[in-house]
Amino acid sequence: MEFVKMHGNGNDFVLIDEFDGVKVPEENKPDFVRALCDRRFGVGGDGAIFVQRSKVADAKFVFYNNDGSKAEMCGNGIRCFARYIVERGYAKEGRIRVETLAGTMDLDVWFDGRWWIRVNMGKPKFGREVPALKDVWGEVFKIDGREFKVYAVNTGVPHAVVFVDDFEFDFYGVARAIRYSDLFPEGTNVNFARVLNRRRVFVRTYERGVEDETLSCGTGSCAVVVVGNRLGILDNVVEVQTRGGMLKIEVDDEIKMVGSATKVFEGRLLELDSENFG
Repeated sequence: MEFVKMHGNGNDFVLIDEFDGVKVPEENKPDFVRALCDRRFGVGGDGAIFVQRSKVADAKFVFYNNDGSKAEMCGNGIRCFARYIVERGYAKEGRIRVETLAGTMDLDVWFDGRWWIRVNMGKPKFGREVPALKDVWGEVFKIDGREFKVYAVNTGVPHAVVFVDDFEFDFYGVARAIRYSDLFPEGTNVNFARVLNRRRVFVRTYERGVEDETLSCGTGSCAVVVVGNRLGILDNVVEVQTRGGMLKIEVDDEIKMVGSATKVFEGRLLELDSENFG
């Protein structure tokens, strides 16, 4: 089975092409993804993307986190997907449409010496639509003797946003306390943001499903700008700096994200030892 390894700002994925037919049955995909994405026994990645044919768009984006859980969307992943389908000839450079579990999305793909993708992420959702048990907006979490104000928004998947002055706290302990809070029945991704100025912010993200910090999160970057703009501390066009690179986020009635996608290598799967996964 052939695969392609790609990343968006260090958020890395393994792409499996099922455009001309299913290679991994749906019921086997969770176990397959866990094996595939393991960084010692498999290829390694934050997630896996299956490229499938669509009846309503140029192609269908099917995404799994590396723990085998399925997610509706992934901002960095869909940029990799968009570059892939254009390079493979499934869509033409320019405006493309992609079917996702979060709805059909419009993207612009162009090459100017480097591949760039602009994604229309749609409208953010708040309150119970996150989903959350209530409108989590400025909810104070007291963790390890420190207070953290949490703002919840869905930008394709659930996100909690916390603005901080520094990162001198137990990143993983605080992130997991919020991620597994009973307020979020399906769990949530957690973003800690340090505002540099009104047009620039630094973000670190703990991702649900990966259960670790990733170098970048597209939907998380969107969530930070949406919340910051709504609070009046960020403009509507913001550069989001992550450990893996920079994203440009534009917030109006809808959210638009601009970033690159990098193809690292192509290969062929020979063996995946499923006994190491469960």
